[in-house]
Amino acid sequence: MDNNRGTWKSSFGFILAAAGSAVGVGNLWRFPYMMGSNGGFPFLVVYLIIVVLLGMPVMLGEFAIGRSTQQSPVAAYSKIQKGSGFVGILAILAPFLIMTYYGIVGGWALRYFFSFLTTGEGTDFIGLITGGLGLGVWQPVLWNLVFMVIVWAVCIFGVHGIEKANKFMMPALLVLLIVVIIRSVTLPGAGGGFRFMFANPSAFTFGAIPAALGQAFFSLSLAMGAMITYGSYLKKNEDLPKNTLIVSGLDTGIALLAGFAIFPAVFAMGGEPGAGAGLAFITLPGVFAAMPLGALVGAAFFLLLAFAALTSAISLVEACSAFTIDTWKWNRKISVTLLCVLFCVLAIPNSLSMAGGNPFSGENFLGTGMNLFDAVDFFANNILLPLGGLLMCVVVGWFWKPESAVAEIEGTPGYSFKLKKAWSLLIKFVTPILILIVLVFQFIG
Repeated sequence: MDNNRGTWKSSFGFILAAAGSAVGVGNLWRFPYMMGSNGGFPFLVVYLIIVVLLGMPVMLGEFAIGRSTQQSPVAAYSKIQKGSGFVGILAILAPFLIMTYYGIVGGWALRYFFSFLTTGEGTDFIGLITGGLGLGVWQPVLWNLVFMVIVWAVCIFGVHGIEKANKFMMPALLVLLIVVIIRSVTLPGAGGGFRFMFANPSAFTFGAIPAALGQAFFSLSLAMGAMITYGSYLKKNEDLPKNTLIVSGLDTGIALLAGFAIFPAVFAMGGEPGAGAGLAFITLPGVFAAMPLGALVGAAFFLLLAFAALTSAISLVEACSAFTIDTWKWNRKISVTLLCVLFCVLAIPNSLSMAGGNPFSGENFLGTGMNLFDAVDFFANNILLPLGGLLMCVVVGWFWKPESAVAEIEGTPGYSFKLKKAWSLLIKFVTPILILIVLVFQFIG
């Protein structure tokens, strides 16, 4: 296997891969419970505003950086502005940290899928994890290993392997999601879920705004190297603004569809929509077990969740791998293998932190008031990603200059980026100021 970077074979393949990176557990696990915990519809409105004013300008900027430099994040930032490579380091640190726990969630999804498939109900996997340092505690570690083997098997083939995998998994994901939605919305009492999503301001607080920002960056795969890396495989004739709109639209649309799949079923079966992080893995298995055709719906939902986790994990591993290939000239097979092994090892303390009776247990890691798993998740998504997005705006808006970025965005002669003045204003002033304000409130909170 050589180290040639390669390019996407088609625009459709790139869109599916970029959408696959964006569409992950952030949509199907994180977004529903964040919405459920933060007031339903008001959180959705704030989230959509953040996607348009912050998420999409940052995504377009990252695509432009990647395609212009044809490099992974660290080298890409250094190329457009000398001395800005540290921004790329943050962009690699984020996916690296996320991958120390992301495979755990993916492994949970695989385990629940096989549980519904073989027994017709979801094993109380979370109960096994938190029940003490017994055999059950090691199950997430083993399922994380299974998950990472699949990721490894795709990433060793580079950009073409990623493109082929997403051409299968993304359509399959949409089909499975539609199956779950049809069953969910046809349950008696499902209307309560729609009322919760679109007419429930009671639980919203201003503290939900930083949560929406972190969720948007996490869900769209921003400031984590993935979009710069995927952009570096693009040909010059790609329409970057159109691709940004499609990828952002697909990501947000699937997050909403996940809400349609989950909340009507939860309300119909008397579940708790504000169950937090346990919504998918504690509340929903019981909901599926109690409904007609629940075994089929449960298996479909958790296979859907596993596919979503895989498409995102592939992009995160690829971002880290591209860095080692471009910077240290590692062979792709060696790079992907070593990274996947390292992520499996680092996942162990994250997984064990949710169980009792071991050195990693505890709900106050480094004084955060959270266990290690939650602390890493919070630091990566609520601090590193918005900070990386802010610094990206500064580098592009004030050093590389919007006109240079626009020249790259317009790409082929004759193409005109009609929103270039609005985008330049956003990337230089509006987006970084809004991110900074939210970050300040985050630290104050």
